[in-house]
Amino acid sequence: MKVYQISDCHLSLIDKEIEANLIRVLQHIERQTDGDMLLITGDLVCEPSIEVYLKFKAVIEAHVTMDRIYVIAGNHDDLSLMEQVFHHSKLQIKPKVTLDNGIELLMLDSSLKPKGAMPLGAGRVSKQALVQLEKDTREHLSVVIVHHPVINVGAQWFAHIGIENHQAVIDAIHPQTLAVISGHAHCYFNENIKDSVQQIICPATSYGFNHDCDTYEREPVIGYMGYWFNTETAQFNHQVYFC
Repeated sequence: MKVYQISDCHLSLIDKEIEANLIRVLQHIERQTDGDMLLITGDLVCEPSIEVYLKFKAVIEAHVTMDRIYVIAGNHDDLSLMEQVFHHSKLQIKPKVTLDNGIELLMLDSSLKPKGAMPLGAGRVSKQALVQLEKDTREHLSVVIVHHPVINVGAQWFAHIGIENHQAVIDAIHPQTLAVISGHAHCYFNENIKDSVQQIICPATSYGFNHDCDTYEREPVIGYMGYWFNTETAQFNHQVYFC
């Protein structure tokens, strides 16, 4: 089974370059001709509104032939507006998805605003979601899908806009978990969280972040991820694609 992931599209009603970048990535995925599922891991738009989510839905449906498309919210998103606009469309919002081999994709919402004083862009996972995450990762072989990385990666300035209660998220994830898949960093990373649990971070479709700089700086690197799930074993592989 082949699953593709895009993230941090930051679509707007006026920025034609970012829209063109998203379409270029989607066309690149479609040319692979082997996709069974598309994951869109947050920050779909730059400033949430009914109009921009309608535009996002139209772009995805016009350029993606896969029937199984699952989306989660990022710190730039409004989950209630997403649910309203994507209702009865190809873009589905679900708490979990079970693959053909029984592996569960657990959709973890980190789009809540922090309770403490953290910079714009940071997120939080609710206590209720943490309880469910701990239960699900112990009862099922799973992959956790979340917008924010659960460990600090990249530049120091980026660490300040992560998950407020990230240690609680790490503690809730059982070591049998295959991987945690996220976005937010606008850059590819692959590092272990604990034991053999990988944190795989997808590059953005909009623009990249230069994590070698001490301050926020964009770079023109965009891309996406591909994952191969073996239907007979519990193993999977991944590959990063740059466009």
